[in-house]
Amino acid sequence: MATLSHAHGQHFAAAPAWLTTALASDGPVTAEAAETGLSDQSSGPIHHSTLRIRSYSISDLPALLRFPGVLRLDVPNSLLLRRSSMPDLPSALPVLRKERPAFVAIADGQLVGFVRFSPRRPDGRWVISAIGASTGVYAPEPVWEALLAHGVRAAGLRGVRRLFARVPTGHPIVDTMHENGWVSYSLETVYRAEHLTAVARSGRDLRLQEPADTWAIHQLYAAVAPRQVQEIEALTSHVWDMEQARRAPRGVRQTGWLLEENGELAAYARYTRGSRAGMIDAVVSPGKGRHLGMLLDGVIAAPRRGRVRPVYCVLRAYLADMNDELTERGFSAIGEQELLIRYTTATARTSQGEPVHFPVELRQGMPRRVPTFLESQPTDGTISL
Repeated sequence: MATLSHAHGQHFAAAPAWLTTALASDGPVTAEAAETGLSDQSSGPIHHSTLRIRSYSISDLPALLRFPGVLRLDVPNSLLLRRSSMPDLPSALPVLRKERPAFVAIADGQLVGFVRFSPRRPDGRWVISAIGASTGVYAPEPVWEALLAHGVRAAGLRGVRRLFARVPTGHPIVDTMHENGWVSYSLETVYRAEHLTAVARSGRDLRLQEPADTWAIHQLYAAVAPRQVQEIEALTSHVWDMEQARRAPRGVRQTGWLLEENGELAAYARYTRGSRAGMIDAVVSPGKGRHLGMLLDGVIAAPRRGRVRPVYCVLRAYLADMNDELTERGFSAIGEQELLIRYTTATARTSQGEPVHFPVELRQGMPRRVPTFLESQPTDGTISL
């Protein structure tokens, strides 16, 4: 089992400033919460405390509500709903636990870490939505490592092949993940806007998504995304299916727009609205910033009800040249994050056996004439007995 190593003066690894700003509406961490680390600090810490990882239960909820050092991941998806990264009551129920996997780390009877995964349709892949460690004067890396390793094993036992994470660039947990089999495969910049302004009126070539558009959108994605990214993410057409969108969590609504040129699909955008924020995803060919701008103008011009919510958008590294299209409409870059993947299976390599060569005389001889049961048979199609 993992043990906590001593690191004087280190309590927990905080979220980067840009992510803290994005979470500001959830309320600051109170002084009381900041003191809920290992409770021994005046009497002398135990230098080697054994960690135990188990599933989250109802009894853990009060401690987690005051838990410091929680790093919310999967931004901006995890920002759509309030407190969406924290375990809730259904996560603790055995019947629903499979759909809301969350685990906690215990050291000397005290909760010192937790991680939550979000399964995603249609293949059930797991995405880390939050992870935290409160280890007092101890280094948080052993807690992160134990939680992640347990999550990978639990996912593999449930038939999950891929786990994904979006982690702020430069955060210490990135190195821990790399040391434990996680691989970074891309970078993306997160943008945020409080008030959006359309640059031009949406044209006639922009229309709302229909059920029959699913396959065309997937073909567009296959044409514009780098081959390596496609192989790693292994997305299917179900991702763009509006029927799947209707099964989104309660309080989340999605609308898609298509941009056509000369009768063909040129770009696609989807707006996801949650109770706390909105998010825009786009599929655009590199170098076609004008297409992204037209899609954004159409999304901005669409009427919306309710209070104004902040809107987020991300640009992958291979679309970084489209930054101006976002900033012209009110977006500001707030941070950068790495995209990581962890496979639960590994390729098994076995030594190839040598072929066995049989002598010619051991081979069964081939017939040299027609079998006897076919001789002297009637030609009218009947067989005499």
